[in-house]
Parts: sequence; C-alpha cells; structure tokens
Amino acid sequence: MFKRSFVALAAVLLVASGLWANGLNLNGLGARATSMGGAFVGLADDYTAVYWNPAGLAMIQKPTFGLTGELLVPTSTYGFTGFEMKTEKKLYPAGILGYFTPISKNVVIGLGVFTPSGLGADWVNPGLEEAMIFPLPPAAFTPAVGAYEWKSFIGQITIAPSVAVKFSEKVFFGATLNINYGFFKTDQWGEFQVLPTKPPTLFNFGQATLDVKGWGVGATFGLLVKPSDRVSFGLTYRLQSKMKLSGTTTLENLPLLNPALPDTTPSKLNATNPMWLAGGVAVKPLTNLTLTFDLQWTNWKKLDVLDVTFSDPAWLAAGETGNTLELLWADKTQIRFGAEYAKGNLAFRAGYYYDPAPAPDETMNILIPSFTYNSFQLGFGYKMGSSCLDLCVEYLAGRKRTITSETASMPGIFTMNIWVPMLSFSHSF
Repeated sequence: MFKRSFVALAAVLLVASGLWANGLNLNGLGARATSMGGAFVGLADDYTAVYWNPAGLAMIQKPTFGLTGELLVPTSTYGFTGFEMKTEKKLYPAGILGYFTPISKNVVIGLGVFTPSGLGADWVNPGLEEAMIFPLPPAAFTPAVGAYEWKSFIGQITIAPSVAVKFSEKVFFGATLNINYGFFKTDQWGEFQVLPTKPPTLFNFGQATLDVKGWGVGATFGLLVKPSDRVSFGLTYRLQSKMKLSGTTTLENLPLLNPALPDTTPSKLNATNPMWLAGGVAVKPLTNLTLTFDLQWTNWKKLDVLDVTFSDPAWLAAGETGNTLELLWADKTQIRFGAEYAKGNLAFRAGYYYDPAPAPDETMNILIPSFTYNSFQLGFGYKMGSSCLDLCVEYLAGRKRTITSETASMPGIFTMNIWVPMLSFSHSF
C-alpha cells in the first residue's frame, strides 16, 4: 500500500515543507490585512505593507511601530480502511513587527521582521506502522516494528530592510531585501528495506529524524497607484531566491544493518523559493466603506525537481549519496476579497480567500500535507489617538483529500482545519 523507500519519503517531507508550501504556510500577516482576507496589495496602508506591498510604506508620515502576534491551532486527521489518527492540540506562534520612519518628504525607510511560515504537526499515534505493514506482524521485522513519533516543526523568519518612495501624490514605489532563515524538523518511522538474504530479511530502520536549517536572500518590489481618494491599484513582485538548507538525517537502526555506517549523516538541499506575483485593487464606494480584491500567483513549478545530498563518507561508500525528487507541483493562484467599514474610532472587517493546493496526490503525506482551503476572516479595529488595536479570527477550512493512487507515497483520507486568532498594535510617534 505504501512506498517502502525512506530516502524518497524523507525528501518529500523536506522539500514539501512550509518553508514555501501553502499547506501549513501562513497566508496572512497582520490582523487588519488578514481580516480583510489578505486582499491588501491594492490598499497596503499600514506597517504590514512590508509584507504585502512595500510601496504602501511611502504613505507613512510619522515614525511608526507595529506588532502582530498570531497563534495557529491546526486540527488534522488521517485514515484508511480500519485505521484513523489525529493530531495533538497545539499552538504555533507567528507574527510580524516593523519600524518605519520618513527621512524626507518623499522617502520612508525601516525594517520589518515576519514569519511567512510557522506551523507543524504532532500526531497521536495509535499504531500507524502496524497498519502500514498489515498483514505482516511487527515481529516479522528486524528489529520488530514499534509505534514511532510522527511530528514536524517548521518555521521561516524573514528580516526585511525596506525603502519606499513617493513619486507623487498618486504614485508610490517600494522595495525590501528579504533575508530568510528557515528551519525544519521531522520525526517519523524510517520504514524498512528487504535484504537479499535467505530467507529475505525485512530490516526496520526505526525512528528517523530530519533536522535542517539555512539561509536565503531575495527581494520584493511593490507599486501603488492612487488615481483618486476612492480607488487604488497595487502590484507586488517577490523574486525567487535560493535557499541553502543543511543539517542531519538520522536513522535509528542503521548501525545494526552495517556497523560501519553511523546512524547520522550531514544532509544538504539547495532549493528555489518560488516567485510570487500579486495584483490588487481597493475601492471606496462609500466614505466609510472600503472593498478590496486581490489575485496572488505563486510559481510552485520551480520546485518540480530537487536534489538532496548526503556527505558522510561511510554513507557515500555504501552508495547512499542522496536523492533526486520530482514534486510535480503546479503553479496556483489565490483569489481574495475583503471589506472594512469604519465608523468613528471603530472599524469592522470581513474577508475570504480561496487557496488551491499545489501538491498532487503523489506527494501528499501526514507531516506536511497540502490542502485546498476556503478561508474566512472576521475582525475589528479601534483607534486611540496615534495608536491602533486590531483583532482578527481566521478559519481555514481544508477540503478533504481522498487519495487512492497506487503511486502515492501515502494513500488515504486527509482532513485539515486551522483556527488563527491574532492581535495587532501599532503606534505613530
């Protein structure tokens, strides 16, 4: 039922991580922007523009500090005939902060720090391994198969020095340098290998741990055009960038297979963080009402083929030099809508976006799944002089995936839903 190659599965888990994927990736930063469905590229009129459209930073007229804290609460299930498991209830923090100040009448500079990715999965395991090897008993393997940990923890932090220029009252331009630090760790069963002995031996690799981290550099460019006070258009172009991740791969029982092989090898992956292109419009049909609409496109196809390399001399001598993986991802476009109604010091907001999964059935797995989401947001804001307090609650409803393909690494039925409460505070000095 399942593929039996640990190396291939480990590579899937590595490169399908939330460093770039939508499945467990964050789709919104900032309580105000997110509560408007993340349809913020054409509006971009607060400090979170450093993420959505840096051109909007040029509208900042006073030194401004902003901070948003988010908590992601995912719930996921996985099952197939006669078996079902679900994740632990856990909280995963994320957020954005920034400080931006005008240095002249038309130029604003500053620094943003945000987490475009930050989530994971921690499964309550009632015996997935035994279900995977059925009808064989656990004792048929050497060593016997047990219940192993299945969990992941993902994150990316971006440091973004920024500059924005107001060319006129109607045209604004901005850019950021994106210094990205990513980390990714998984624990799982390493699966097994059939050894050509007489009779054949089913060798159990035991617990497997993958732990990599690294840096990448990119840039974002934004344009904002305001032909009138009631209409604005935005365009954001985030360049693709190379991520260089390095760390270790560990197979618990490998020395039992060959005492000359250590259980851990250094591992490296060079991958492309794909290009992101977004366009948006904001319209004020009424003085107190703002409506926004975005299309956001990601060049996921750049992750089609990736190479993972090992460097331990003993692993290399045994022929384990690495693995080439075809992800078969497809480019996808998100559709986003938002609304804000402001009355006095209060603002009420709502939003929606549709986010299709880039990963096909063949690369779906329980540690880093990829879902098509229908996402709904509600929020409100309160102004206190030069300060703003914003709240948002986001619900991502993942579409159930039923995978029966014989070429899939993990066939079965997958579900995912995520709650994301967030709180933002900003102040102009």
